[in-house]
Amino acid sequence: MTESIVAPFSVVSLGCARTLVDTEKMVQSLQKRGFGLVPEGSEQISILNTCSFIQSAIDETETNIVAMSERKKRGEIRYLVVTGCYPSRFKKPELQARYPEVDIWLTTQEEDRLQTELAQLIFKKRFLPSRPVRYTKLTPSHYSYIKISEGCDNWCSFCTIPKIRGVHTSKSVEAVLEEARLQVSFGARELILIAEDTTAWGEDLYGKPSLPVLLNALVTVPGVEWIRLMYIFPPRVNAELIDTINAHPSIIPYLDMPVQHANTRLLELMNRKYSGEFLRGLITELITKIPTLVLRTSLILGFPTETEDDVQELLQFIEDYPFAHLGCFAYSEERETRSARLEPKLPIDEIQRRINRVMTRQAELVSRRNQALVGQKLRMVYEGNRVGRSYREAPDVDGRLLVADPKHLQPGDVVEVTIIGVSDLDLTVSF
Repeated sequence: MTESIVAPFSVVSLGCARTLVDTEKMVQSLQKRGFGLVPEGSEQISILNTCSFIQSAIDETETNIVAMSERKKRGEIRYLVVTGCYPSRFKKPELQARYPEVDIWLTTQEEDRLQTELAQLIFKKRFLPSRPVRYTKLTPSHYSYIKISEGCDNWCSFCTIPKIRGVHTSKSVEAVLEEARLQVSFGARELILIAEDTTAWGEDLYGKPSLPVLLNALVTVPGVEWIRLMYIFPPRVNAELIDTINAHPSIIPYLDMPVQHANTRLLELMNRKYSGEFLRGLITELITKIPTLVLRTSLILGFPTETEDDVQELLQFIEDYPFAHLGCFAYSEERETRSARLEPKLPIDEIQRRINRVMTRQAELVSRRNQALVGQKLRMVYEGNRVGRSYREAPDVDGRLLVADPKHLQPGDVVEVTIIGVSDLDLTVSF
């Protein structure tokens, strides 16, 4: 095989948007070195970028590894690469013994070595000459995820991310602006800021969390219409951040702020660094100072020692505070975490019953709150297949705007619509 031959590869990205950003970076680096991205079924190399945050993610990863290993045994692919959180969490000798068909294992800290490792494996060379290629986006052209930092220093007692991803490291303002300009040049009008904890940005650069500094720089990038904030850590929301959101129309009034629970005792056991009282005060301040704010959150049900009274407190909490979008996770015992030592633990069927109660109540509340939106006008970006989004909805994770008759609209088009009805968690709209 020579350098002029393009080695075809496919890629599967599991988990969250943060993994997807890493996957997109890997695709670009490989294409610059003589590898070509192709659909699954026509590849020579299969790459799996993994998640291992909780047991269900581990199970999904291992199912994919087994399926890809079987494809290799059948001769459908020649090389198999596994990257990301899964090989970061487990010891490589154990993984190599368990899955001998995998040719290369790379942790999250080693992903920039992928092109070198593959070049040596396939081309028998450590380096290949760079060649100009078109950028390949793995998301629609009209929005882009921008990862502003790596790693996490929060050490929540249930979470393995600091061990997998390492210490928190902010990207520089210049690096984030360069990425933003690149994505805008491909057509992105919405930038979705992500990290393990976006509000920790700048702590290692300036000695304190400094997300407003980055936001004030991003709003100057020509062509950016929406900046959406995801993965907000409640204790780091302050008056400066609130004022910055209010000062710039392009920073949309939407916050994804996982709170995990509302009970102070459980929050302390989770090492979340805030109380239920603080949380209630913060949300009250947010919705008072940002009247059009849309809040998204996630909760953990079934954390060790959680009682029926704790669940009742949580149900009252979501009734008292207007979360437009909410997700529930079943507590997953991860052996490397402090929470794994806590007792008593709840059976999974009881945890699932509690999740169902919370989600059922949330659906009732959202349906009722959404009725109050009927008649309002919104700017909608059309996603295709009779579905759109406004500033109220993040891609893939929130409710949708259902368009009865999209007429001539193409994906990425922005139009003004009127909310005419409610359909479960979605809104129906017309022109």
